Amino acid sequence: MSPLFMFQFVLYSFCIQLFTLFTYVVYYSDFLSVQFRDELLPEYDYIIVGSGTAGSVIAHRLATETNYSFIVLEAGSRSHFLLDIPIVGPAIHRSLFDWLYETVPQDNACFAMENKQCRLPQGKILGGSSKLNNMIHFRGNTSHYVQWFHGKHTEVYITEQFDFLENNLLHLDSLQHESDIANAILNASKEIGFNQLKKSSIGFSKSKLSQKDGKRWSMSDNLVVSEHIATNALVKKVIIKDKQACGVELLLGNNNKKIVAKKGVILSAGAFNSPSILQRSGIGPSKLLQSLSIPVVKDLPVGENLQDHIGTGLDLVLLHKFPKIGAHDVVNPVNSIQYFLQGKGPLTTPGCEVVGFVSTKNESMPDLQFMVLPTGISSDRGSRLRKSLGIIDSVWNEYFVKIFDKYTASIVPIILHPKSKGTVFISNKDPKIAPIIDPKYLNKKEDRKILIEGLKMVRKLVETKSMKNIEAYMNPLPFPGCVEHKIFSDDYWECYIKHLTLSSYHPVGTCSMGLPGNAVVDTNFKVFGITNLYVADASVLPTLPSGNINAAVAMMASVFFDENIKTRYVGVCLKNDNFNEYLFNLCVKGISEL
Repeated sequence: MSPLFMFQFVLYSFCIQLFTLFTYVVYYSDFLSVQFRDELLPEYDYIIVGSGTAGSVIAHRLATETNYSFIVLEAGSRSHFLLDIPIVGPAIHRSLFDWLYETVPQDNACFAMENKQCRLPQGKILGGSSKLNNMIHFRGNTSHYVQWFHGKHTEVYITEQFDFLENNLLHLDSLQHESDIANAILNASKEIGFNQLKKSSIGFSKSKLSQKDGKRWSMSDNLVVSEHIATNALVKKVIIKDKQACGVELLLGNNNKKIVAKKGVILSAGAFNSPSILQRSGIGPSKLLQSLSIPVVKDLPVGENLQDHIGTGLDLVLLHKFPKIGAHDVVNPVNSIQYFLQGKGPLTTPGCEVVGFVSTKNESMPDLQFMVLPTGISSDRGSRLRKSLGIIDSVWNEYFVKIFDKYTASIVPIILHPKSKGTVFISNKDPKIAPIIDPKYLNKKEDRKILIEGLKMVRKLVETKSMKNIEAYMNPLPFPGCVEHKIFSDDYWECYIKHLTLSSYHPVGTCSMGLPGNAVVDTNFKVFGITNLYVADASVLPTLPSGNINAAVAMMASVFFDENIKTRYVGVCLKNDNFNEYLFNLCVKGISEL
């Protein structure tokens, strides 16, 4: 490594160490304060487990539209405004604010990672994974959601839910800073026959972001933390009596607690943690539960049907020109001033500037997504991004180190609807022990074929006039482990994707919604056979949406509220616009005077 690159590595590593120290202060300050601010009541109308997008949507609507009592139990700590700087998102991966989950060794994927295990960042923080993601907001295809509900809801109803969220709960913004690559890719996509993505399901567009004034914005930002959220509250299991959910057992800091739920327990802990909680509660495959000496309350396919958006292609595009965004932007004080005073500049970058959706089969619905990142993991010289992914030494030294003298970008093709499906099963009753996650990435040949077509399209994009104008070209280095294949051939690409396999961190399906016999919850989000127990998060999605999942999860949570809480308003003060708002105020005033 040259002296310049060594200096950059030392500088970036020093900043990462400072950031790591900062995260320890934030995390343990909250953890210790829990010991002195136990404000949990013995019972609530509703208990919501998880403060991610789904849990926060439900909690916000409970707080603003009803007078039900509720508590949100979040296993992680409170956040901090510095953690909302968009560009620092990747630094939160593999930190105290991450569950630190990873797959089991894969048979057809993750070969470039340590022990053939892909890492699976999930937010262990107030706001959940919305504090770690790329902030991309994309509705996806509403026709898919109609199928999820087996025709119970129309596309018009689903669209109205999105409209409600985007007009009332969300803050959405456009890019506040972009590289030369953004416009170049849009022009390149036109050159090869794609239009700008608007109402059509096919095309390319700049990213719409969940940001406010350049700052990362999460659904949890709507909530009054001191009133409705308990942090460092790790739920052990749901308390079930006579097939009815009555409350939860949890660890609040280091203290064991039990809380009663009078009307319902709502699991919104995500596609890994919601099935784990159900299994520890005796709901899941009977064979698994019996092997762990957990009494079987209900035999359901909990933990099955795991799906994820899988991509590849990091640092596959090289440039001779600086693309206006790089790792050094984090340490540039001028950029910090611009961010805090104006909400603009490089620190606002979401990582993904452009998204594209295409069909490899020339159909109206896409089967591939492209995420365009203006940089690669080699840009920080191995100080953080490489460790977050777990890239092994031989691959790092033989491939990524050799392009330190180049500017890198990544056009990542992603399989939208993978055929490969996996499982999430607990191995122990202890909630602190991670579940066994086996997504079986790329086990199906069709998935590999679609991803290879995506890489071919990346090459086609890079070879356009628009990309050549910014001096972009394909990385000519053969990937370690694939040198025996002709570079860019189908055999080479198949080897490449098996080595450099990337999760988009969009796990779904492990508490799948559907009909009795092959699902965990019904189309009202109710766990089959158990009264007052619901699951409302990404785990109920029976298939993946055609795009980033955060918007779809928010929509599903809003539907849950309308179907299960709004319909139970009998004898409850209502909050709504105009006349109902007036009635609500009278009702609350009357209660306060009792």
